[in-house]
Amino acid sequence: MQLFLSRTEMEKSHQRKNTEDGMEIGLSLEAGTTLHTGDVLSNGTGLILVNQLPEKVLYIKAKSDDDSSSVYVQLGHIIGNRHRPISISNDGSVIFPIQDDSEVELFTKLFHEIIDHITLTIQEQIFVANQGMNVHEH
Repeated sequence: MQLFLSRTEMEKSHQRKNTEDGMEIGLSLEAGTTLHTGDVLSNGTGLILVNQLPEKVLYIKAKSDDDSSSVYVQLGHIIGNRHRPISISNDGSVIFPIQDDSEVELFTKLFHEIIDHITLTIQEQIFVANQGMNVHEH
């Protein structure tokens, strides 16, 4: 049996969901528990494999190395002000989830000072934030 969850559902400790084959299950996990793709749950009669669903993400990459440090600092500041989780890929791209394509227009406006120095691409993928980058304190 498989259970498909969104990224936000993977972080919920209490919820009711249906497995891929239609079995309704109730999850009651310890507070603060986050599920991950590949986790295996037991329902007493069998095992359930947890899978994260893909979601829309905005992929941002600096066009050249000339001023990329400055570009990435500004990206971090703007995205951080929006309290978005981020992931940094091996090629240096900054990735964060979006709810809708219309958010691209919003972020294009927010990135107006650096828009000529970056490429923006919408992709659908399983998003996993880099560890340690989700701390929020003021």
